[in-house]
Amino acid sequence: MPDDTSPVTITRAAPAGAPKPAQPLGPHQALIDRLRQVAGADHVAASDDDRAFFAEDTYRSLETPLAAVAPGSTEELSHVAEACSRANVALVPRGGGMSYTDGYLHTRADSVTVDTRRMNKILEINETDMYVTVECGCTWAVLNAALKEKNLRTPYWGPLSGINAVVGGALSQNSIFFGSGFYGSAVEQVVGLTVVTAEGTVLPLGGHAIARGKPFMKHYGPDLMGMFLADAGAMGIKAVVTLRLMRRTEHRQHIAFTFATADAMATAMSSLSREGLATEAMGFDAGQQSARAVEAKRSLREDFATLMKVIEQGGVIDGLKVALAGRGYLKKVPYGLHVAVEDKTAAGVKELARRARQICKDLGGAPIPASITRIVHADPFIPVDSILGPKGERWVPVHCIVPHSKATHIVAQVQALYKRYEALRTKHNIRNGFLLCTVGSYGFLIEPVFFWPDARLPMYNKVIRKEHLERLPELAAHEETRAVVHQMREELAQLFVENGAVSMQLGKFYLYDQALDPKARGLLEKVKALVDPSRTMNPGALKL
Repeated sequence: MPDDTSPVTITRAAPAGAPKPAQPLGPHQALIDRLRQVAGADHVAASDDDRAFFAEDTYRSLETPLAAVAPGSTEELSHVAEACSRANVALVPRGGGMSYTDGYLHTRADSVTVDTRRMNKILEINETDMYVTVECGCTWAVLNAALKEKNLRTPYWGPLSGINAVVGGALSQNSIFFGSGFYGSAVEQVVGLTVVTAEGTVLPLGGHAIARGKPFMKHYGPDLMGMFLADAGAMGIKAVVTLRLMRRTEHRQHIAFTFATADAMATAMSSLSREGLATEAMGFDAGQQSARAVEAKRSLREDFATLMKVIEQGGVIDGLKVALAGRGYLKKVPYGLHVAVEDKTAAGVKELARRARQICKDLGGAPIPASITRIVHADPFIPVDSILGPKGERWVPVHCIVPHSKATHIVAQVQALYKRYEALRTKHNIRNGFLLCTVGSYGFLIEPVFFWPDARLPMYNKVIRKEHLERLPELAAHEETRAVVHQMREELAQLFVENGAVSMQLGKFYLYDQALDPKARGLLEKVKALVDPSRTMNPGALKL
């Protein structure tokens, strides 16, 4: 990376601000008619508006698809894939639509979006053998609610966007958040998987591959399932998955500390992770904290509703703590660490919290009100309004995961890049910050974020609540500013690869082709050729 004083030249083109015009269906009309036969006419979207919507993720658009089809079962999904294969039309799987790394964007105009959200049934909750089998279009919010009725949960139980994000999307992208501090990422919870390939083959994997018996265990001979997880949808479309279950933990405490430096906060987080003390640990710098908590545009009614949920989940004392803390204290917090600790007994959680507090104090932390994680746990799956910033700005993150030994070094590198771009960031009113999280006992996630003034993407009008949009100003398009953000993101992705970091949500953005050993890359390409010989399954995903 250039040093901090190197002049910055913008060489990247700005991402598209709106989808390309939809091309005439022309020779593909017969395929559209066949898809309507398979899934039902009401479940094939081929209007210009629909095609434009399915051309965008939350960051940008590439090509505009021919249509979007929403199969209602694994059988229908198989027939959809077979029809597209015969027509030599690409298939691009889409779940809840929360990607910002081109995950379901189209690199070919002759392609069809497969909207998996109709495949949303919970097929079996097995309390005896402790697994749940679910169609991959089910949201994490729906799955968690059903399991909660039986005092169960999956160890990792969803991302913050779980009201929209579907199970299959998290398994294609990989994902962390709820439960990740103890139990790791989404794909680590999978016992069995059923995938539909580009040619329509229904392929059972892991625990689903056992011809007789239940899908209670993943490993029975070689693990062929791993090639279809965290694959960005490049290998096939996930239809049905079986996940591990555990009893819900009944006791939780929340702690929060402010630190003077990012290094001190990151060091504390790594210590908590290694000791197995935090089910979730989130670290914010002042920029991210301000944008997400201090400046958040919420109505009095929403604040009151959240407070009631805190009281319902944690009792009146927790509610009073949140009400008394407010948000103002965060203005004086340069680096804030927010931690949730849970255990099966009150004595156990008390001891874990004591140890966590001691680690933070020993590393120079000062206690602050622990309202953030209380609110998050009281209302875990909230509307996805935050894909716009608090002032109506555009928002996008980028991230990596590193071992603890590299955490402070990469945080410093991110801050150095922000500094190198300081003149351009000031000129274009680009705000940056970062979020830090721990992953199991082994990983440290660093997520730089960007807020910048720019026009909304059309898809925001469908995924963000109308009442929230009405509170925010509509901003003019700023193509030059968008180009600066795009270049900074790409430089960060290069920085991550050069430092041996890994990423989730690979999509078509991260430099996975550069990151792999050539022999491993060669094997991946051979597997791709085996399961997708025509290269019609999400072309460009994983840089394939």
